[in-house]
Amino acid sequence: MVNIGTHVSSSKSLDLVFERGKEVEASSIQFFIRSPRSWAWIERTDEEKERFLQKKNEYKIYPLVVHASYLFNLASFEEELYKKSIESVIQELELCEELKIDYYVIHAGKSKGNSKKQAIDRILGAFEEIFSRLNLKNTTFLVETLAGQSGEVGATLEEVYTLIKPFENEKIGACLDTCHIFASGYQINTYEGFNSFKKEVIDYNLLEKTKVIHCNDSKAPFNSKKDRHEHIGKGFIGLEGFRMFLNDDDFNKLPFILETPKEGDMDRVNINLLKSLIK
Repeated sequence: MVNIGTHVSSSKSLDLVFERGKEVEASSIQFFIRSPRSWAWIERTDEEKERFLQKKNEYKIYPLVVHASYLFNLASFEEELYKKSIESVIQELELCEELKIDYYVIHAGKSKGNSKKQAIDRILGAFEEIFSRLNLKNTTFLVETLAGQSGEVGATLEEVYTLIKPFENEKIGACLDTCHIFASGYQINTYEGFNSFKKEVIDYNLLEKTKVIHCNDSKAPFNSKKDRHEHIGKGFIGLEGFRMFLNDDDFNKLPFILETPKEGDMDRVNINLLKSLIK
């Protein structure tokens, strides 16, 4: 059975993510451990951590994925933001390790006026510091494919490979986002485009490194460089793109995690629609 999950709220208490995942029949869940648009950090009590670990054993929802805050920019040339981003990533990863989170997904950074090479070098420096200060045992650090807006690094598989390659002996990998790869120029909704994309994944040795797929349709058209998520089958990717992913002998071994708009009961609707596409 293909593992299909969704992003859930972690508001009020981290352990509530399990009930929220079960409510929509998610096999896997993703959540934030701080507000994605605030630098504020909440120190979690021992009681909250214990409840989380207890429910982790009870609910058997796997994998657990934490998404990094959207504020971090490991490509920044503003020294204060750069250092703050590194420290905050380490802060989040330390809690992930403690909670035995399986995967930590991050948007690596944006060049913001600098060259792509300069931005990549900056990110590599940040990764080097992060891995020198942490010995990850429970959590794998995943670089997400991005749509390419505002100079984002990770809009091509080559860029993701470039960020991962120097650290291949660490717990590091990739997260593919269907909306992002479509918007960045991979036409995954056609047979030829999907197979071309998969061949490139294989050519860059990213197939084994890919651990999670963010499963989102796109409100923006192909190659738009815009990150706009839509409900499954309601956007420009359409059902055929998802059908190919879900029935691919390699990709269907991975968890598919929805990040579609939170509207009514649409998480359950999207999960059931994805299940219906599996042959």
